[in-house]
Amino acid sequence: MWMWLDSARLAIPQFASFKDSVTQLRSFSRFLPFLAISVVLALVGCRARPALTSQEEAGKRVYDVGCAHCHEENDLHLKKVPPDLHDIFRKDKLPDGEPATDAEVERVLMKGKGKMPPFAYQMSREQMEAVIAYLHAGIRKE
Repeated sequence: MWMWLDSARLAIPQFASFKDSVTQLRSFSRFLPFLAISVVLALVGCRARPALTSQEEAGKRVYDVGCAHCHEENDLHLKKVPPDLHDIFRKDKLPDGEPATDAEVERVLMKGKGKMPPFAYQMSREQMEAVIAYLHAGIRKE
């Protein structure tokens, strides 16, 4: 029900009861958190990552063929799932507790660790550097 004020031509909602106004307020309060989250995501989370460089693209190809097999899909059904490598350089330490540095990742790639085999004879120096550059850029599913 609406009441019109002729002098100002404004519509003011008139609720049949206090219960109706509380019900409408509750309906709005349920919507408010979703609105707030949407605004935050729009302001913070919707930035596109920069395009990969040619070296990072090469690293992505090597990662997709040689690393994702275990570290992404685990399609070998390994009992001990290999660690997640997403944002590995954004942390201070690698999953095994060693420092997250290029030298340590290179050492693990070349010599292996735990169940991970060494890739010293299967990966060129250029490919290894490309994979490390790709890990720095952040793994992308594209």
